[in-house]
This record gives sequence, C-alpha cells and structure tokens, in this order.
Amino acid sequence: MDALRFPAPTRRAAMLGGSAAVLATITGCTTVGQAQAPPPGPEVSVLTAAIQNEAALIALYEAVLRTHRSLADRLKPLHDHHTQHLAVLQRHYVPGTNTGTATPAPRPAVTAPGSESRALAALRSAERKAASARAEDAVRADPGLAQLLACIGACEAGHAQSLAGGA
Repeated sequence: MDALRFPAPTRRAAMLGGSAAVLATITGCTTVGQAQAPPPGPEVSVLTAAIQNEAALIALYEAVLRTHRSLADRLKPLHDHHTQHLAVLQRHYVPGTNTGTATPAPRPAVTAPGSESRALAALRSAERKAASARAEDAVRADPGLAQLLACIGACEAGHAQSLAGGA
C-alpha cells in the first residue's frame, strides 16, 4: 500500500504555527483550564460592610421620612449625604470580588419608631454606630480607602451631633 503523501509545509505555515505557540506561551494559555481569581483581600469585606451600612442608614431615613413628614426639612439633607456616600463607596466596589454574596447594598425593610423623638433617637444612635464602624474600618483599609472611610465617618458623627440638637 502506498503511503499517503502530504505536501511539505510551506515556510509561511511553519512561521504562523510557531508564532501561535510562542503567543500561547507568553499569554499563559494552557489546556489545563483557566487560572482561579485570587481570593478577595481584607478590604473587600470592609468595603461591602460600609456599603451595607450606608444602605441600612438610607432605609432608616426613608422609613422615618415616610412616617414623620414634618421632619423632612431637617432630615432630607442627611439622607442625601448618605445617598452620596453610598454612590462613592459603590464606585470602589469591583463586582465579583466579594466572598460569594450578591452585589452589596440591598436596602433592608425598616420600620420607623412611632414618635418623632424616638425616630430621631434611632437615627442618632444609627449615626453614632456608623461613625464608630467607619473609624474601625479605616484602621483596616489601605490609605486611599481609609481616607474615604474616615471622611464618611466624620460626616456621620456630624449627623449624630446635629440630630442631638448640637451645632
């Protein structure tokens, strides 16, 4: 039986084949599978916690504003600050870097206290807790994120003071 004869590869085909092999080697392509993404760093949990906290504060403000419309002039600017905080924090969040949970910041369902004084006390308490949490977060974050968290925490501390009737 005669052996099948294939024409010798052309010089162009040999060059292209060699180039493809070199390119695959340089770019790290393998037939084993794709490399796993590195695990998220500690800042991811700090950032997602801050995002969730801002979403919870916004939900509390919205519940109080729905229940106590007479407080709108006083509370709407504070609510708007938290909306801005959330937007800035979310710009720092890279989807897929969290630890397996859904994209952060679903707004929880919140019920406002029945009296205005209790509603203001609840907001004041939430603002104080948030300010304290941002200070703790800033210690665990890299300098850029720490600065942002510290600024947000300072704003929240100012909100708490404002809600207490201070300047």
